[in-house]
Amino acid sequence: QESGQRRVAIMSIMSLTSAPRLIAPAARSQVEVRRVAAVTARLPGGTPAAPAASAKNQRHTVSCSLSIASSRTGTLVGLGARSGVGDRRARRAAATTARAVPEDVIVLAPPSPIADVAAGLEGGIQAIYLGSLLVILGFAGFIIIRQVFIRRELDESAKQMGERIRSGEATAEEYFEMGSIMLRKKVFTQAVRNLKLAAQMWEGDQEDLAQIHNALGFGYLSTDKLDEAIAEFSKATELQPGYVTAWNNLGDALEQKKDPKGAMEAYEESLVLSPGNQVAENRLVDIKRRLTRLNQL
Repeated sequence: QESGQRRVAIMSIMSLTSAPRLIAPAARSQVEVRRVAAVTARLPGGTPAAPAASAKNQRHTVSCSLSIASSRTGTLVGLGARSGVGDRRARRAAATTARAVPEDVIVLAPPSPIADVAAGLEGGIQAIYLGSLLVILGFAGFIIIRQVFIRRELDESAKQMGERIRSGEATAEEYFEMGSIMLRKKVFTQAVRNLKLAAQMWEGDQEDLAQIHNALGFGYLSTDKLDEAIAEFSKATELQPGYVTAWNNLGDALEQKKDPKGAMEAYEESLVLSPGNQVAENRLVDIKRRLTRLNQL
């Protein structure tokens, strides 16, 4: 009879847990616990004489009822517990990641396309600068090497001409060549001395002699002997009236002598002989501009 009464109690508990209720799972479980306790108290085995047994039976019954209730009413509790476990795992993973990356390590963002383009342009500009620098250095090296070879050639020629002059057998042409070499080496004093000897010894054509006087005038002009230079250039234009270079040099010497009108006449004569002569045109325009500004034209 007692076992039958217990079966009746369990069936009543199952009927209570299976009935649909609008109560939260946690509240429903508390209500069921109270009802199970009430039913168990009415059973013969639930008398105060056996409190330990009834408590044990109550715990067993409550656990059964809770398991049945959770299986009948869904997995709300399990889902809640599962979501809590997921949150804890996410927090643990974040903490582990934070501990894995040291504080002094800087995490760089991936480069953007704009940064890639900017880096490419910067590299191109650097290549252009490098190429320009190499071209400039190459050109400068070429000029230096060329000057070295010219200088060596002039030194060799001057050495040969010097030996001829020291032997006393040099001709006017050799003196003229020696004077031209000294002009190119910018040794103007020796150039003037050799050119004067060439002009004194010259027995050739007057046009060739005009070149000697023009070279001699250039030597005087380079040493700031303006009067001597003007005289030599004038002699060259007398010997060869169509000597455009001598006319340009005469105009330059007259400009330095502060004779702008005489320089204009020399440049105009040069333009008559050689229209489009840039040296004469530029100098003539500059002189006219200065004279116009001073109201002397």
